[in-house]
Amino acid sequence: MRILMFALLVLSNLFSLAQCPNPIIPKSGKTIQDFVPKGWFIKDSIEGDFNQDKLQDAVLLIAHNQELDDSKVDYDCNRPLIILQGTNSGYILSAYTKDGVLCKHCGGVFGDPYESITLKNNVLNINHYGGSAWRWTNNYTFRFQNKRWELIGISQDSYYNAADCPDDGVGSAGRNLSEVNFSTSKMHIIKTKDTNCKPFKDTWLSFKRKSLINLMNFEIDKNYFPIKTN
Repeated sequence: MRILMFALLVLSNLFSLAQCPNPIIPKSGKTIQDFVPKGWFIKDSIEGDFNQDKLQDAVLLIAHNQELDDSKVDYDCNRPLIILQGTNSGYILSAYTKDGVLCKHCGGVFGDPYESITLKNNVLNINHYGGSAWRWTNNYTFRFQNKRWELIGISQDSYYNAADCPDDGVGSAGRNLSEVNFSTSKMHIIKTKDTNCKPFKDTWLSFKRKSLINLMNFEIDKNYFPIKTN
């Protein structure tokens, strides 16, 4: 019975993944709208100059039109992220990932977990926030280096919002923080028990450096932490 249930679960997940549309992104275009396939829309966008050539670059978060239909409560596909390099005649594709931002319904009762994307110089941040009484954040940092966008940082934090804890930087009930800096090969872990406010674990760990993840291969649902925290 367990084997059958597992097989059905796998098939269900595969079916769900198969239903997620996979947009085809062009290599170049005159405007940012040229990079938005039919049936999709720009949910958010920012501009900057990540390669310091004094031309405006852009980052686009696109979403499928199914997100605009309130009846599609079971639509749980993650959102693509597109990075465009500005040229004298328009834009060229710098990087793209189909699974750059969590899905509209991935935030629990708090709603859409997408919070923001920011681009400062050659550093891109993707920020999520969700939950209810238990809140969580899920943030990723990429840097344009070695002619590609590489994952240099992750921060995942969860805590109980309904408890009265001291505002001392670590006083969050039931807190579980894991953050990693791939540039320094350091990982920070904070843990508390249940709804307690005082951490029983607050430590920094070192790990062996490996090849950095390219944004082109990034999937928001994967675990990229170099050290297990459980």
